[in-house]
Amino acid sequence: MAAASSRWLTWLLLMLILGGCSTVKSTLFPPGVKPEWDRVSLTTTAGSNKDFPVAVDIVLVMDEALARKIAVMKASDWFALRAGLIKANPGDLDIESLELVPGATITLPGKRFAEKRVFLAVIMADYLTSGEHNVRVDTFKGKLSVELGATEFSVSASEK
Repeated sequence: MAAASSRWLTWLLLMLILGGCSTVKSTLFPPGVKPEWDRVSLTTTAGSNKDFPVAVDIVLVMDEALARKIAVMKASDWFALRAGLIKANPGDLDIESLELVPGATITLPGKRFAEKRVFLAVIMADYLTSGEHNVRVDTFKGKLSVELGATEFSVSASEK
């Protein structure tokens, strides 16, 4: 009994000592979230985006400071600045770029997104109409569904 109590006390002291060391902390408890989506489905309605294809980016951000900047961007700003952001932040962005015609459905395997820990997942849609056209994704498990309508879109997640 004393050996188990001693091990527990040693573990507790080790954690308290290492608690101030951010390198050890981030190694033991890495920041961010790993997406565990089963699949990601995108569907456009007939007549969406004034009957023109809509460009969609699924953006995963692996840097916390960059995530704060991108989280407040309108989609139009994102698409205008995307190339520069990628160049200035190598390895901090993972982007799946798609273009959907009205009435189309695309399904991506979720494991495509499961490689890295992310601070932000956001979907940007390049509509012809004005608006924010970005949706932050806060659910990282299950099936992710993106429904692109005439002038806006929604994102939902389900466990099944």
